Amino acid sequence: MDRRRKTIFASVVILVVLVVGLWGIPIGNKQLAVSELTDEHIGKQVHVNGTVAEGTLRYMDNGSTILFTLTDGHRDVNVSYVEHHPPNLVEGNHAAVTGKLYPNNTISANQIVTKCPSKYSTEATPLETTE
Repeated sequence: MDRRRKTIFASVVILVVLVVGLWGIPIGNKQLAVSELTDEHIGKQVHVNGTVAEGTLRYMDNGSTILFTLTDGHRDVNVSYVEHHPPNLVEGNHAAVTGKLYPNNTISANQIVTKCPSKYSTEATPLETTE
């Protein structure tokens, strides 16, 4: 194989690896806070950050449907999710939701990402010592 063919082959392999590696990553859709949602977003796929509001987490249909309210302290949006239960999805925890926004102020989520609250906690905790 001559040098030119090797270069073309290597370029194609790199391009294929990049396409496969980036497959499914949303491009051009930025993460929004709940209060940044507008009528312009209705009917579109949105990526929204917020906190699971206290007293709103509910399970329907024997736990297969999860309902909760996502808030940023200024506005709220209802979320419906029909997938596996995400780890650390509890009231008061941060969640990033991806899904379609409907006119009734509800996101039909197809993905929820949560953070472990202890990992990101800013409160200082005293070290325990034994004497």
